[in-house]
Amino acid sequence: MANSPVQIVLNSDAFIEALENNGGGGFKDFFAGNDTEFIEHRDSIQSQLNDIKSMQLVSSFAKVSYAKVTLKQTALAKSHRPTSQVFKRDVAPVIGAGDLGELFVELTPESIDKINTKVGQAETETRYKERNGKPEPSPSRLRSEIGAIEGISLYSASDKRNFSVNEAVKWLDNPQTGGAYMVELFEAPPARQDWDLLSKYKFDLFNSFFEGLSNLEIGVFVSRITTGRGSAAVFGIKLEKSSSTAVIQLYASSTAGKTGEKKAIDLSLDKHNQLLEYLGNHPLVKKVTLPPIITQSSAVKSNAKGETFNVIAPNQKESYPKICVVDGGVSDVYGDWVEDRWGLISGSDKDENHGTFIAGLAIFGQQLNGKAICREADGCKIIDLDILPRIDRYSFYYSKPLEFFNELETAVQELKAKTGVRIFNFSLNIEEHASTTGYSVPAQILDKIAEENDVIFVISAGNTHPRDIRKEWPSDHFDALKILASSRNDTIKRPAESCRNVSVSALNPPHIDGVVPYALSNYSCRGPGLRVGLKPDFGHIGGSGTIHPIFGRGLLSLDPDSNIIDGCGTSYAAPNVAKTLASLDHSIEGLVSRETLIGLGIHHAVLPESLNDKNLRNVTKHLVGFGIPGGSEDILNGNPSAITLVFANRAVSGHKMSFKFSWPPSLVRAGKCFGHAKLTIVSTPRFDHKFGSEFVRINIDAALRQLQKDGKYKGRLNAIYTPDEGDGSLNEKDQIEHSFKWSPVKVYEKTFPRGVGPSTEWKLDVEYLSRDGVTIPSAGVPFTAILTISDPNGEEPVFNDMRQMLQSLGVQAVDIKTAARIVSRV
Repeated sequence: MANSPVQIVLNSDAFIEALENNGGGGFKDFFAGNDTEFIEHRDSIQSQLNDIKSMQLVSSFAKVSYAKVTLKQTALAKSHRPTSQVFKRDVAPVIGAGDLGELFVELTPESIDKINTKVGQAETETRYKERNGKPEPSPSRLRSEIGAIEGISLYSASDKRNFSVNEAVKWLDNPQTGGAYMVELFEAPPARQDWDLLSKYKFDLFNSFFEGLSNLEIGVFVSRITTGRGSAAVFGIKLEKSSSTAVIQLYASSTAGKTGEKKAIDLSLDKHNQLLEYLGNHPLVKKVTLPPIITQSSAVKSNAKGETFNVIAPNQKESYPKICVVDGGVSDVYGDWVEDRWGLISGSDKDENHGTFIAGLAIFGQQLNGKAICREADGCKIIDLDILPRIDRYSFYYSKPLEFFNELETAVQELKAKTGVRIFNFSLNIEEHASTTGYSVPAQILDKIAEENDVIFVISAGNTHPRDIRKEWPSDHFDALKILASSRNDTIKRPAESCRNVSVSALNPPHIDGVVPYALSNYSCRGPGLRVGLKPDFGHIGGSGTIHPIFGRGLLSLDPDSNIIDGCGTSYAAPNVAKTLASLDHSIEGLVSRETLIGLGIHHAVLPESLNDKNLRNVTKHLVGFGIPGGSEDILNGNPSAITLVFANRAVSGHKMSFKFSWPPSLVRAGKCFGHAKLTIVSTPRFDHKFGSEFVRINIDAALRQLQKDGKYKGRLNAIYTPDEGDGSLNEKDQIEHSFKWSPVKVYEKTFPRGVGPSTEWKLDVEYLSRDGVTIPSAGVPFTAILTISDPNGEEPVFNDMRQMLQSLGVQAVDIKTAARIVSRV
């Protein structure tokens, strides 16, 4: 047969079965045989708690406060968390988390007394139990939990901010900031009318915070920034030149700041110092950060080529993919290719150069640059979400922090409803690098918009400052590692860490002398972005950072007057990925889930040759993520020597998906299974940003397992980028770093050149694991699992083999492009 289209399994519900409960082993004794050390450790924990109690008793704010519990590196797994005996939910609840192994607990003088009494009850001598004829430590749960704790300390002012007063005032002087600090609280206050339901300690905590702000008498204006399930409790607090009393809004308002007199920001160093000192001392405050400054992420201005491009109109008899360009506006030069506009920014306040270049790559990219750069066929309808005004006019449209994102949320809702567009090109960044230990509020908001509106943002990874541009990528891999090791300030910029969406780094064009093809561009930011998963997700051509005398930057598009120009930037790498996702969405009939769209792009991404070397493995994942996505036609059509099966379903409580099948006969020799297997799973688990690095609360995982002689199944795939020296499964930290644990996106693969046995019976399992105290939602967690089995030599009839086998098993599988006619979830 000519091709082998991607097959979606229609009756995946038939493979849902009860999740086996294998039970747990005994508890771990972290001080086995070291009883004297345990006693010293126990006494130290009690002393640390008493120190916190002493500070609570003299606090002028409230007798309740928050402490940071640091766990041992060997105690990061769920089974070791000190929440069953020590920090019980009804005594000292865990209310959040920070970096890996940091828990935040709520403490009162009474709860500290209860904990200290409980800690004192732990046995002081190592207990042993005989297992398999040998004595093994068998501690009580209480001793195990105490041993898991490294230390306990009061959450202090030094934990709350990382900038000086001078740096803050200089930053807030920029009109684009809105002039307000972003202040995250450990807990969101309830509505004022419900404060009578609070305990005295909690009443004092909230009342002292807002009353204290009012008593500062320095023109304080407080407004809620974030709301919604899983969002952090963030308030904007700014100092205005005003003699009126403090204004405090407990709930976000879409109209606040848009009407009435706009007061000037007070930039007095003394007043800012007074405010920051107060915020640092109050126990309710968790973090104080500076507001974002939004910029377009093109590295350099384009250079005009002087040639006018003939913009042809769309064929009215054809339909085209759709992309929404979130930017400063798209030129009218594209005519009917622009289907709709948001229309917020007046013509005199627009700068359409950036958005017009991006739109040109989506509409005419292949004609301008060739298929080696732009893999999708030309033609694309553009929705112009012109939302970013010129810098000098920014404060006219947005006077509060994150007001830009409020407007974005409204626009996405309306434009999605009007046009059906689902792919949003977001080549904008915050002038701040992402943190491995924190998740920015703009990323949280993009997550929320994407999930609630069933859309995907394709986000540029960001560009380095000109002073931080790296040397051009060398042909020698060890020289490349030296360059990366010496580079600074080049990690991805916010909000590219967004986990509900995808981000894109920039790669070199393939046709410029002296520049390594498809290597990371010297201006492109790179990962890591978070401790969870890979960021960026993709790499794509963004133009060369070095100008060629003939080809310039090596990436062509149009300016607002339809002149052909060249340019470079991660901004211009993003639309190629957006076009592939939009083309996939367009080619598949009916509604295709976000998980499936992202999964298809990631599953068929390939590492460029310049970065696909074992010596670069530990860094490649931070440069291009899963690789360069293939073209949509190649993704959906495949070839006869491979089959791709798609399972779109939901993980539900107490159950797993287990699909049993036989290996393709053409890849079986002498009872062993040969070939290549690749497995991708994309899920949408619940997020809770109060938990820092642990914000993903449910882990959806997949495994491809082969039946063994003892009747058990053995996993056969490794996570991509797994180090040669191990499988990344030794401890929680390794699993997070190497095996995608807790990541919403996971990819596993393996080639079997020598064959694996002893049977031809296999199964694909999709299972879940929830965090301590977390239950899976009643609606389940949406996921898409994609499995490809192929002959690396491209010779065997794998597709036909598997189709016949599926039919014999009663598996209903059809071409994904038409599956929506039959099944509701694709």
